[in-house]
Amino acid sequence: MARSESVEQAIVVARARNNYPDLLIYAIPNGGLRDMKTAVRLKSEGVLAGMPDIVIARKRREYGALYIEMKRQKQGALSKSQKDIHEALRREGYRVETCHGADAAWQTIQEYLNEE
Repeated sequence: MARSESVEQAIVVARARNNYPDLLIYAIPNGGLRDMKTAVRLKSEGVLAGMPDIVIARKRREYGALYIEMKRQKQGALSKSQKDIHEALRREGYRVETCHGADAAWQTIQEYLNEE
């Protein structure tokens, strides 16, 4: 059975924290089911549809940070809001990648961190 996007993401975060203990990696919890009251409150607090799932807050070359949109290994297309936000982030100088599965995300993180 294929792992869920949530499980894939947890694997990536655990690997990063294990291998790079000083790395500032965090999630942007935009998804998930919420009641209407909570959804309205979160939106007023700044939750923005389409934001990527993970941020690596480390500057590398011309990039201010790395944003990763996690998808399951064999499924998952970007929504219009995700495409729009990803493009806006790129215009602001951030690297944004869509990764299908933990292994793809881990490879992306390692490549990014090894850039000078």
